[in-house]
Amino acid sequence: MKITQIHLHHLSATLPEPIGNAKVFFDRRDTLLVEIVGGGMSGWGETWALPAAAASLIQTHLAPLVLGQDPQHFRRLWQDMTRVFEARSGAAMMAIAAVDMALHDLAARECDIPLHALLGGARRSSVPTYASGPFFKPNGHPYRDFEPELEGYLSQGFRSIKLRSGFNPADDAKAALLARSMIGNEADLMIDFNQSTTPRNAIRTHDLLRDARPLWIEEPTIPTDLNGYRQVAAHISTAIAGGETFSSAADFLPFLEAGVMDVLQPDIAICAGLTGVSQVAVLADLFNRPLIPHVWGSIVNFQAALHLTATLPPHRAGGVMPFPYMEFDVGPNPLLDLAGRPVVTAGSTLTVPEGPGLGIDLKREALNPYLVQVTRLEQH
Repeated sequence: MKITQIHLHHLSATLPEPIGNAKVFFDRRDTLLVEIVGGGMSGWGETWALPAAAASLIQTHLAPLVLGQDPQHFRRLWQDMTRVFEARSGAAMMAIAAVDMALHDLAARECDIPLHALLGGARRSSVPTYASGPFFKPNGHPYRDFEPELEGYLSQGFRSIKLRSGFNPADDAKAALLARSMIGNEADLMIDFNQSTTPRNAIRTHDLLRDARPLWIEEPTIPTDLNGYRQVAAHISTAIAGGETFSSAADFLPFLEAGVMDVLQPDIAICAGLTGVSQVAVLADLFNRPLIPHVWGSIVNFQAALHLTATLPPHRAGGVMPFPYMEFDVGPNPLLDLAGRPVVTAGSTLTVPEGPGLGIDLKREALNPYLVQVTRLEQH
């Protein structure tokens, strides 16, 4: 099979009301879906953080390398793409991530196998999941509606919850203790500061919510603050998670060598795709750390993360269930419904797809309500 076309779909979905975290609020969901076409089939990839910039880089730098090539050569193509950019900047690696993801999907579809088989084989038929929410709301107390939203997640089948935090230590601790009382002892609770606070404030907040028994705290300072991570790690025994903004495996290495990152959270749509995250998985094995993908964006990145998570080794790292967990962004997100919203089972798990590729049937017409721009690239 040869790749004949690349379609770039820039999507934007307006939300009913703004949501966010202690750092930022947003009123829409934006993403770039990359569709790679060959042999009458389409493979889909995604990057969500800088869709316009990524689309430009794909059009000018990456498409000429990929058009006319065999999607089964995804690893060679990934190497060719990374060598185009002297500096492996965030936007460049995001563009590569989307193309690499689509190449994997198309290669698996051509072989009529699920993506997890292409990645080396699933270890499990279902993956434990946790609800990532509730989100903060502007123009009032950010924790308003907190309790009914948690009740809604539990009624959907979720057991474990990852909370947004970083408003102020007292209110953050109150929310965490309430959440623990609602989910009980046979579930996990995680705390995400979203880079919104300082190391000392994160330590103070953790001290106040200690009785909520968090499984991990996430991004207790800005992503590049290695000394801040050292400071937090020296004062708390709870695991520290991070890395969702990292664009390569090399970004994780200083934190692993310093012993200050216990849970690695690369996002496939940011960290150079499935090939890039496979390198993070090697580091996770070498340093005996669990890898739990960060999941954001549309159903495409969600499905890619689900397949990847199905292949990861089990890891006893203090949770109620052995890792890996699958993150489920439970905020309002029409882009998660493009091919039918994933269903959480009564056991708080997600079923691993067995259909070819990503295991979803994504139709172009489903994108139309959210389409900002489409760019079609063909081999000349």
